[in-house]
Amino acid sequence: MTSLPASLLAASLLAFAHPASAATPLHSLAEIERALDTGATVAVAVDLSQCTPASAGATPTQTRGGLRIGAYRVIADGTLSFADEHFTVGRDGKPIQQFLRYQVRPDGSIDFTMAVFALPGYQQIGATLGYRCAIDQGLHFTAPH
Repeated sequence: MTSLPASLLAASLLAFAHPASAATPLHSLAEIERALDTGATVAVAVDLSQCTPASAGATPTQTRGGLRIGAYRVIADGTLSFADEHFTVGRDGKPIQQFLRYQVRPDGSIDFTMAVFALPGYQQIGATLGYRCAIDQGLHFTAPH
């Protein structure tokens, strides 16, 4: 009867097993704000190939990435703003810091800007680059159920 305890263990594990919950897409600024305001972790997938260059020096790009929104703010006109910054290494092998800013407007459009600074003195390298995206076009937002 050694198989009975193993069978009971397997049955109890199956009873408590839950499939991993899929993330829910957020298709509007209201849905994104609601998720953030309730403390949900909102993930953002970025695909700049779906965005339009919006500043001098910005060119079409295949750059993709992602982040989770930490701090954010909503201003009086309804724009949701959040940012990301990280240290990395430039093409020349020298350390840099990138600052990425996202502004989600009430009409669903999104302004994305990126500024790069040399370290350790924080001298800006090149111009700030800007792209115009939209919710579900260049930026996709999700939150857990």
